[in-house]
Amino acid sequence: MRTALVATLAAAALLVAGCGSTIKPEGAAQSVVDLVKKQTGFEPKDVKCPEGVEAKVGTKFECKFTGPEGSEYTADMRVTKVEGDDVEFYIETKPSS
Repeated sequence: MRTALVATLAAAALLVAGCGSTIKPEGAAQSVVDLVKKQTGFEPKDVKCPEGVEAKVGTKFECKFTGPEGSEYTADMRVTKVEGDDVEFYIETKPSS
């Protein structure tokens, strides 16, 4: 039986890099962990998010992790709000194809 992973909003920190701001991969990963654990009770241990993602509303990127029963999952991330050093995401998780 697979655990369904659902979408919601979460927050993470930003890291200023050069003349723009980029999202901390570990902050985005923690948002995925928090969401999945809250919604399903499962706590992923290996969430990987890309570096150098621009902290701008509308920016989209993917994080990958191992879900229940060892299945590979993708977290589709979309930046919905940037306020100072905080960023909010819309996160939707699904089994990887």
